[in-house]
Amino acid sequence: MSHLALRVSGVADSLDRAVAEQALRTLGLLTIGQLDAMGMKWERRRRQVQRGILVPVHPRVFRHAAHPRSWEQTVLAGVLAAGQDAVASHMTASALWRFDGVMPPRVAGAVELSLPRSRQIRPLDGVVVHRVGDLGPVDVDRRRLIPCTTPARTLIDIAPYLPAVRLEAILDHAARRGLVWRPHLRWRIDELRRRGRRGVAQMERLLDRTDGRDRAESWLETEGLRLIARAGLPAPRCQVTLRPRGRGIARVDLLWDEARLVVELSGHGTHATRRQRQADAERAARIATTGRRMLTFTYEDVVERPHHVVATVRALLARAA
Repeated sequence: MSHLALRVSGVADSLDRAVAEQALRTLGLLTIGQLDAMGMKWERRRRQVQRGILVPVHPRVFRHAAHPRSWEQTVLAGVLAAGQDAVASHMTASALWRFDGVMPPRVAGAVELSLPRSRQIRPLDGVVVHRVGDLGPVDVDRRRLIPCTTPARTLIDIAPYLPAVRLEAILDHAARRGLVWRPHLRWRIDELRRRGRRGVAQMERLLDRTDGRDRAESWLETEGLRLIARAGLPAPRCQVTLRPRGRGIARVDLLWDEARLVVELSGHGTHATRRQRQADAERAARIATTGRRMLTFTYEDVVERPHHVVATVRALLARAA
């Protein structure tokens, strides 16, 4: 091989490595603009596509074949294809923020994006575009490299499409995780009301109904209390901090003092990682040292198997009587 051929080959290898390294930083995705800036022009790009190294995803967006596919990658590909000022929104943003019960496998196939009304783009396969005229910098954040609407704006956007009880569960869960702050949400609602934004009225009614309550911190806890009341069981204390010897060791959802029974109500999106499970186990052990028995019921238990919840609590209360 001639010195010139070796030099050309070396440049090509260096470019391939640079492209692969860039893909690692962008969920495996590359735009034509990025490839042009790196020196990969049309002819070489065409050869890489023919060899299966670059896989077209949308017009002007490619996936590097060495990078595994993921739902987040699909979302980012849609955002990149839609271009400047595009952000993931609505139920897609809900899944990115891991709102209660909204997980990527449960999201409808289409990726939902929001774009300024002034922007015109060609239709994209698997992408639903919402035209908006009131999306400001205060409404935009990033999640896993993906531009998306903030949790507060996402709540307002999805409000018209969800039953009130489901929206309440999501709001409670987001507030407990620190994703939304109710005063900020009210401020954003006030700003968007002037622009006629859908979802404002639903969110305002929900906040009016739930702000300042002290009986339960979430819809799930409230629904658990409703089950207990309807079954005629004794009412527990809610959101109690256990303080043996004056030292607080855990805050529990529901507590029956005489029966020494603790019930925890666990929504979606919690206890998912090894570290969280370890923390849960340590917390359960601390509660056990107080001589109390702890039960955990999930969202599915409360919503889909209420009789199981009632029967279990009734049996344990009767045993302690």
